[in-house]
Amino acid sequence: MFVSQEIRIMKFWKILLGIYQAIIAVFSLVPVFYTIYIVFEPSPNAVYHLSNLFMLLLLLIPTIIFCSCNAVKLLVPARNIFAKWKNLTQISTVFTILWTLLFAYLLIFQTSSGSCRTSVPETSLLKTGQTAPDFSIKDQFGKTTSLSELRGKPVLLDFWGVWCGPCRQKLPHTQKIYEKFKDKGLAVIGIHSAFRTKKAAAFIAENNYSFPTGVDPGNIAKDYGITAWPTYYLIDKQGAVVWGPEHAPPSERLIKSLLKD
Repeated sequence: MFVSQEIRIMKFWKILLGIYQAIIAVFSLVPVFYTIYIVFEPSPNAVYHLSNLFMLLLLLIPTIIFCSCNAVKLLVPARNIFAKWKNLTQISTVFTILWTLLFAYLLIFQTSSGSCRTSVPETSLLKTGQTAPDFSIKDQFGKTTSLSELRGKPVLLDFWGVWCGPCRQKLPHTQKIYEKFKDKGLAVIGIHSAFRTKKAAAFIAENNYSFPTGVDPGNIAKDYGITAWPTYYLIDKQGAVVWGPEHAPPSERLIKSLLKD
């Protein structure tokens, strides 16, 4: 009785491990295809640390191979596929642990502070207290808005790009800020980068982003010294920079304090 119960438990854990390793193999394909993509179609203004990406591939490629093979071995035992590969489970388990630790590290330490950097020198960034450079931008609704027209309102600027993973992760938060404070006096403007703009309009429409968002005509990011996407600035009612540049959205507490001033 106890033997049969142990066998059932072992089968359960083998199936669970097989499913998890199959998921790992599938998810590991994403950065592999991403690396191939940027090698053949790099952004003209972005700096990619290809050495880091290739080092990552040294972990991901064997992970895909060992985990996918072991997943087949565990989930389809009747076929006896890879049955002669005696050390497959042990080797794949090692890569499973390494992949899990790497994923946990990226999730905990990299998600909130992530940004897509460029080669523009950081000395050009605006400082707190400086007057924000004026600009005009045509948004997704066909309306042209100038920063100078918004004097008397605090303004949140969100510099982003559809090609930038951290930007896409944080845009819903910008939308949330807009919905919460638009009727209380806050203006929000999204400024898509001047490069890789083809998918910007479709992405905005698909995700129903309603805060005014337009494509940089070519001078705005330069005037604001943008070196990484996303970058956020808060501008007060008099048109001066009071917060930023930062790579994460401002707190609601800060926004409320600006609205009271």
